[in-house]
Amino acid sequence: MQLESLELENFRNYKELNVSLDSRLVLVLGENASGKTNFIESVYFLSRLKSFRVSDDLLVKLQEDYFKIVGRGGTHEFETVVQTSPSFKRVFKIDQQKVKRASWQTFQAVLFVPTDLNMFVLGPATRRKYLNDTLVQLDKSYAADLASLDHVLKQRSSLLDRIYKNQADTEELGFWDQELAGLAIRISRQRRGFLDFLNKKFDKQYQDLTGFKSKFEIVYKGLGEHAEQEQFLEKLKQIREAETRSGTNLLGPHRDDFIINKDEELNVYNSSRGELREQVLTIKLLQAQYLTDEKDKPVMLLDDVFSELDEQRRAMLLENLLDYQVFITSTEERHLPKLQKQTQILKVKDNQIL
Repeated sequence: MQLESLELENFRNYKELNVSLDSRLVLVLGENASGKTNFIESVYFLSRLKSFRVSDDLLVKLQEDYFKIVGRGGTHEFETVVQTSPSFKRVFKIDQQKVKRASWQTFQAVLFVPTDLNMFVLGPATRRKYLNDTLVQLDKSYAADLASLDHVLKQRSSLLDRIYKNQADTEELGFWDQELAGLAIRISRQRRGFLDFLNKKFDKQYQDLTGFKSKFEIVYKGLGEHAEQEQFLEKLKQIREAETRSGTNLLGPHRDDFIINKDEELNVYNSSRGELREQVLTIKLLQAQYLTDEKDKPVMLLDDVFSELDEQRRAMLLENLLDYQVFITSTEERHLPKLQKQTQILKVKDNQIL
């Protein structure tokens, strides 16, 4: 689906905004802190019903008590309203009919923000978030499993602590072990399937994006390829004492990770900052491919993606984005000198888009 219009009320710095989107390539142009990122944040919210930066209440324009986003594409209209006063309330509508959050289905989105460069530098949580952000858009049962996992881990951790304090019996772990094992197997299989997809396509996508050849290998740091529930339960028994002493869940999807080797060496050790940026963009493009089905392609939201790319790299990136509707923020119009005719330019100034 292509997003054809967007209306905002009291969203971030925008009091009222109504924008027609008549191109598949949209450049959101403006000075720093003018509201460029806020605009693509609203598109992201329409897709995911959440911000990629802050909680819902912080999205409401100062001195207002609600925000509304309305998007239209094809024959559909999507509306979200978040009210913060006099009470907190969310309302979601598809084609003017109220729907529950779990039934929300608009378009999928792939996001790039400058902080994504930390994907290979920060801890495993950053990389798990990338996996989850992809897979929850494909399968609602995966999102349900993540929610269940959080509940199981909290209950199990509390029980481990009580066992250590002699306030509970070890046998009580049996139920929670079974619950954790089932979730772990399902979640890990989905993650492994996505990482296998990345592994098969990474080298070619990176070459298409950069013109350079390198050999990449993505290594999943999680359950073994043939792990079954019985094997997982046996591992839990083996670490029972360590878990009880620490009061911590030491095994499960919450500890998963993956690494990327470039030319048989960990990528952070043999890649420049620019190369790491291209690697992040590569896995974002592959994420978009993974989310693509016969009917729809995801919307690409790229925040300040051009700032560290030369003109040749910008052109190669855009070449790889031709199949998608793309929103790109930038401070300078010169970043797209050869594509003016096919690009819709939205200029952000004084809390408006011109």
